[in-house]
Amino acid sequence: MLTVTGEREILRDRRYIYHAYKVFVEDSKNERTHRIFTMSTVYDHTAAEWFLDVRKSCRNSHGKIVIGVWGEVVGDWYNNRARHHPAADDPYTYLYICTGSQCMIYHLPDPGYAPPKCFAEFFTDPNVVAVSVGVETLRERMALEQRMWMKNVVDLGTLAFEGLQRQDLDLGRYDLDQLAKAVLGKHMDVIRPGKDMKWFDKDNPSVWDTHYFKVFTPEKVAYATLDAYLCFLIGTQLYDMIKDRSTSKKDKKNRMNRKNKNPMKKN
Repeated sequence: MLTVTGEREILRDRRYIYHAYKVFVEDSKNERTHRIFTMSTVYDHTAAEWFLDVRKSCRNSHGKIVIGVWGEVVGDWYNNRARHHPAADDPYTYLYICTGSQCMIYHLPDPGYAPPKCFAEFFTDPNVVAVSVGVETLRERMALEQRMWMKNVVDLGTLAFEGLQRQDLDLGRYDLDQLAKAVLGKHMDVIRPGKDMKWFDKDNPSVWDTHYFKVFTPEKVAYATLDAYLCFLIGTQLYDMIKDRSTSKKDKKNRMNRKNKNPMKKN
């Protein structure tokens, strides 16, 4: 079982405008605690700096940057909770992005505005791969609502089918939590809070608290971070499985070729 907690940090960097949090994901089975640094912002120059740091430090062995992404519609400000019945065409308000121990919560502009340049540059980078559940829908919505195109996206259900090679599982229909248990292990069981979880920290607004940039509660940030973090973990685990299988087949083929070239040589 996973235990997720979050705490808000005091801002000390006045060059960039954001709210900072530490999120702790406790894995009781392996007695490990994953610490994730999350920032919440609505400002383009702050997001651009985050993307720059990711490009410098988060490439895998293939030179790719695997990014877990998750979108969500605006919460109910008056009642301070998730909306119980959001409409299917309600635009996404928040985009959660995670790679490794770094996560960003970005407050998207209203639909119709020009996309932030840093987002357009990052998500059209051929080395960036965005992974999520239902990511094709997210890409279409981002293109329609934000005029922002995600060039390389991979659905985790499709990737799980290739990585796990479990014909008996209908992985394409699995939600995020089900995929986490199927790919990462049954201990990756997330106990989700109820819909009455408070979203906004109305008691402790910051100097930058505005109509578009609300201060999230640490609990809301913790679970928002977890969604993108699980996407990242599942994606990287599956890519490793596929890579290891491919390497094993290649090594086996090379051994067979060497044996065929030297039929008289004893092992």
